[in-house]
Amino acid sequence: MRYSDVVDYDILDPVKRNALELFQSTFGTIEDRLRIRVAPVGETAAVLDFLDYDFMLAFNVEGLGTKNVIADKIYQELINKKEIADKIKAREAYRFIGQDTVAMSLTDLLAVGADPIAYGDLITAGDSNWFEDLERVDELLFGYKVAAELAGCAIPCGETPTLQNVVYPKTLDLAGASVGIIKPKSRFMYGQKIKDGDCIFGLPSGGICSNGVSKARTIAEKLPEGYFTKLPNDRELGQELLTPTPIYVRPVIEMLDKGVDLHYVAPITGHGWKKIARARFPFTYVIEYVPEPPLIFQSLIEFGKEYDFDVSDWENYQVWNMGVFLVLIAPEGAEEKIRQITERYEIELYKLGVVEKGEKRIVIKPKSVIYKN
Repeated sequence: MRYSDVVDYDILDPVKRNALELFQSTFGTIEDRLRIRVAPVGETAAVLDFLDYDFMLAFNVEGLGTKNVIADKIYQELINKKEIADKIKAREAYRFIGQDTVAMSLTDLLAVGADPIAYGDLITAGDSNWFEDLERVDELLFGYKVAAELAGCAIPCGETPTLQNVVYPKTLDLAGASVGIIKPKSRFMYGQKIKDGDCIFGLPSGGICSNGVSKARTIAEKLPEGYFTKLPNDRELGQELLTPTPIYVRPVIEMLDKGVDLHYVAPITGHGWKKIARARFPFTYVIEYVPEPPLIFQSLIEFGKEYDFDVSDWENYQVWNMGVFLVLIAPEGAEEKIRQITERYEIELYKLGVVEKGEKRIVIKPKSVIYKN
């Protein structure tokens, strides 16, 4: 079994491309009124250029995916048990789900050079009874607050619709939108600055974050103990899968504030390491060093082998982040400044490889894997 059996990007990606082409004719409807130019489409966020001013606004809409289903399964298993500790554990499963949701949107703003200023949450239920357990709701909302504080942005609005017969009654559909400012305009990145010889750096994920979760869930639910399967670190599989997504907004914005010449920022989300080559320009991204994947991936690979899942390197590095959540592309001379900032934030910095002229592809040398974009 492969990830494409659950989420098939060969079907989804053409829909996105068709939408971009179809909606492009709408861009002109705002230009005469506000003197706004819509920057190149297809990046992680839409960018609006206010021509008379030295700033841009970036806008993004993003969903969490299915990570909250893991918390739902743990909650349903534990909440009716007699022990208070089990009930606490059931509710705590939601503690960082809000952070995961916010991180997906804000990191996409960061990728175009925007500093997030506001986020609006969309918490959709299939049954309003989901919100009866107020302690569970508090845990969910706590994660949103933590993410906003870490990123330095506000959550001034949101929406909580109930869509019966659209969303399953025992779960939520979590998504949101965010706005960020690119100031000055020279910070705007869409790959136009990438050069032959640039270095490829990586910031750690700490866990699965929110991509490839559908495959991880399918593996977990094959196991006799499911999400309660003990791992070598004495934590449960569900706990490891719920490790929160890191918020790297402030460190990266500080890099820009201190003059680091970032040429591209790529979140390793859907499509995994293929995202390194998201920029539309023809370069080969040569990965010479791959960090050891966190325990969660080692465990998923081991379990996957037992149940005939495709857990080859070729599959894994385009499905999961395998330990790297954010890729920074910058000149080699920028490494010292980048490292000073990451060390101050106690973030490990990986020097992954180099950009070369050539065909648009990713070459992961230690794994003998090549992806063509």
